[in-house]
Amino acid sequence: MKNAGREFIEHTRYPDFTTVDLIQRVPEPPFELAVPEGSKVIKLPGPKRIKVPDVAVREAIEKWEPVGFFSRSSITFKELSFLLWCTQGFRKIVSEHIMLRNVPSSGSRYPIETYFVVGEVDGLNTGLYRFLPRSHSIVVLREDSDLPFAMGTASMNFKVVTRAAVTFLWVGIPYRSTWALGNRGYRSVLIEAGHICQALIMASACIGCEVHPIDLFHDELVRNIANLDPETQWPVYIGAVGKTEREL
Repeated sequence: MKNAGREFIEHTRYPDFTTVDLIQRVPEPPFELAVPEGSKVIKLPGPKRIKVPDVAVREAIEKWEPVGFFSRSSITFKELSFLLWCTQGFRKIVSEHIMLRNVPSSGSRYPIETYFVVGEVDGLNTGLYRFLPRSHSIVVLREDSDLPFAMGTASMNFKVVTRAAVTFLWVGIPYRSTWALGNRGYRSVLIEAGHICQALIMASACIGCEVHPIDLFHDELVRNIANLDPETQWPVYIGAVGKTEREL
């Protein structure tokens, strides 16, 4: 596809009401993926009860820089809860169809699902999990000590991901956006992944961690790790959280 970028812009111009299922009264897609039958769900600590140091916005922005490696490090269960809430958590539910989270979303569609691979999080086994924002919980998808190595290979960042405390995988569900916005919604998926990663960078500064964003990865390998449907679920962005200085 020689002109893939130009074609993407042309086909996602707004408004194009012929591509909007909302207007055609097609049933609305769910805001959250279903929990697999028989899976274990773990309630996270309430975000209002979690105390973290205050870090100035300027300090958090100026401190961040790309990192080439992490030392082996860990975060607490409460710190994980804080990061998840800052990046995708609910602040207010007005109605079934109107909600406010900590990151913006075009049309309040929130097309991103947060998966994550645990390396070293107190109280959690190494494995693959997914965040459930509405209930502020996580679902255990697979416990496997080899997953950080698999994700390190898939993301081409072995020295970062295999030593990260946690590696977030943001998965786009495009139909949540295109249902209401038509083809324009495809742009929203990509833009909102950037909002989420920036929120992670800011939140991680409060717990003394750094973030390594990863946008170059092997799509097929990542899809296999998270068992994603290639037609409806797209891996978009990865963010590894850890520390460059060895913990004492």
